[in-house]
Amino acid sequence: MYIPCAPPSVPSCNASRPYAVVGEARIHEPAKATGLALRQTLTDFAYQLTKHAYKLAECKDPRHFPEELPRYENAR
Repeated sequence: MYIPCAPPSVPSCNASRPYAVVGEARIHEPAKATGLALRQTLTDFAYQLTKHAYKLAECKDPRHFPEELPRYENAR
């Protein structure tokens, strides 16, 4: 997840590069879940992690995050 975020202490006009909060989740060993269930769990985890980090960063012009992301659906 990549969410733009300008820290409160840095004037946006002086930023040498864009600022962001980035969240990533991976599995390094076999997991009990697989396929779509694993993908949804990892996505939800990364989303909650990013949402929490964004709040702690006190980004300028804060954005609203939905309570949860849309669910993945099986391709038919």
